[in-house]
Amino acid sequence: MQAQVKRMNEVGDTVFLTPTPLLSYAELVLKSLASNTYRGFHRKNNNCLGASHTFRDVLTKKKDYLIHALNNLTSEMQLNELANELCSELIVELSKNIKPLQLQSFNKIRKPVDIVFEHFVAMGDDFAPARKTATQWLFLPLDSQIFQSEFIFTAQEAKALGIKRRFTYKDIETAQHYADIQNFLKEKAANIGLNHRIYFDLIWNKRFESSGTNLFLTNPSKK
Repeated sequence: MQAQVKRMNEVGDTVFLTPTPLLSYAELVLKSLASNTYRGFHRKNNNCLGASHTFRDVLTKKKDYLIHALNNLTSEMQLNELANELCSELIVELSKNIKPLQLQSFNKIRKPVDIVFEHFVAMGDDFAPARKTATQWLFLPLDSQIFQSEFIFTAQEAKALGIKRRFTYKDIETAQHYADIQNFLKEKAANIGLNHRIYFDLIWNKRFESSGTNLFLTNPSKK
């Protein structure tokens, strides 16, 4: 356990705090979310544009606002409010051509937003101030690989948190369940000596074993 935590801190400090190379906002909007994330949003009309277009359109329009907001955060609560605000805006736009049932789970929208914010802060050439201040507050994107990890959640911890190993990202349906998990992860990181909660994301595809110098380079087949 301690050897793994040490390695995760080493890789985490490199890819989250001193990443190279940095990427542009436009590049991150294009590359942050993989097609399997978008496939989870079923369209009302297949002839009309789907979720990938909506996410990229909203993020592109909000460029200046999000750069300023993320670089000027002063608390985890502010980051949470910013993420929820973006989720609300995305739901309005997605609902134009995505089936309503697809938009009911809290984490269905929040996980992609958490990934985008993670990538902006960890790799964006516009986000140097946020890297210094906001890395400590980043929320862990919750998906099936995270739920399956016995390092992140022991059987006892998973049970206490109402997590099943077969969960996917849509199974965290409420803001409260999401908050309970994120608060637990923050405490667990502190207890095991992991520098930041977001470093748990290096478990994903065993990225902590990589010698990549930014998040994308630790795992070529991104989320």
